[in-house]
Amino acid sequence: MQPHLRPSDLTSLGARNFRALWTGSAFTNLADGVVKLTLPLIAVSMTDSPALVAGITLANTLPWLLLSLPAGALADRVDRRRLIMTMAAVRALLLAALVSGILAEMLSLAGLYAGALLLGAAEVFADTTRMSVVPMVVPRNRMESAFARLTATETVANEFIGPPLGGLLAAAGLAVALGASGVGYAAALLALAVMTGRYRSNRIPSSAAGASGLCADIREGVRYVWRERVLRTLLLVAGVASGCWAAWMAVIVVYAVAPGPMDLSRFEYGLLIGALGVGGVVGASAAPTLTRRLGRQVVLATSMACLVVLLAAPAISSSPLLIAVTTFLGGAGTGAWNVTYSSLRALVVPDEMMGRYSGVSRLTSWGSMPIGALAAGLTAELISLRAVFWGGTAICVLALAATLRTVTSSEFRQVETR
Repeated sequence: MQPHLRPSDLTSLGARNFRALWTGSAFTNLADGVVKLTLPLIAVSMTDSPALVAGITLANTLPWLLLSLPAGALADRVDRRRLIMTMAAVRALLLAALVSGILAEMLSLAGLYAGALLLGAAEVFADTTRMSVVPMVVPRNRMESAFARLTATETVANEFIGPPLGGLLAAAGLAVALGASGVGYAAALLALAVMTGRYRSNRIPSSAAGASGLCADIREGVRYVWRERVLRTLLLVAGVASGCWAAWMAVIVVYAVAPGPMDLSRFEYGLLIGALGVGGVVGASAAPTLTRRLGRQVVLATSMACLVVLLAAPAISSSPLLIAVTTFLGGAGTGAWNVTYSSLRALVVPDEMMGRYSGVSRLTSWGSMPIGALAAGLTAELISLRAVFWGGTAICVLALAATLRTVTSSEFRQVETR
């Protein structure tokens, strides 16, 4: 909690600041959804090579592997709201440059790669920092609800509204789609400008300066995560789960769309992926109530079990109905896990360590995604599609067993009490 806020200010000022943060997150994720659909479409207009087109996604996600730890350390050194606002401004300017290149017919594939890479880097700094701001504007007893609203909004904006809106805008012109995304980032910047107060962590700055001080901060953050056994275990499990989920996402289109085993049309495939988003919203919304009634261990274990079901279904069947149901369950499990884990992290991790912990968390969870996707592609190519699903199922079952064996309900209660 911010030390400069009086208890009497928390209800009104905290609520206003959270609404501004929430609105900014909605605009940002809406723009993200449009951008992530539009960039590959621009690449397709430039090259026929599937590898070069896929490279756009790689360039856009690679910063999660390279920059998550520095982003977390920086978030603990500067005003967090200003850092998020700066990244929104950077993304708006980058899109303005890309739009200018398209209109002038001067944008090259290399320039598009550079734009995707820089947009991804800005996303790393903004998203890693955003979750560190929530505990500074929300009282502890409202933390679960706040994370549920943020997670549900991000899912709706990024997966439901953003991509279809991007498709409609791209039909009017690729420059139009990117320009609209730039407007979205600018709107997020304005929403965050409404927030009042300072958003620096209450840590004592390291005596070291520059790169050496930043490296020392990163090492301190990694050591902190390693010492916290419960959080460390959940973080490792989340990394495994994210890699398996990315593997599923990487090949499910080949399995689902005709002439694949499920024999779906492109529209039907869109509905299938939509079930993932619907499940995510339901799971995120239900997580606070389920946690109060069942406990964190039960909710987290059930969330992992839902992911196991998601992975196992296409391994044993090509029934569209069965796989649609399990896709919904997988999305619900992911949404519930994100809210339950994020709220636990916000309650346990001290403010001065929140940015660095978020950096380690993002590196583990988001950084494992390109690894999972690469492994899935190689496995599908060398063995079979179903081998990807069987392998992911086996790995997640082991992760679930490790979670149940390693972390007990009493340990969760001890961590929260401390």
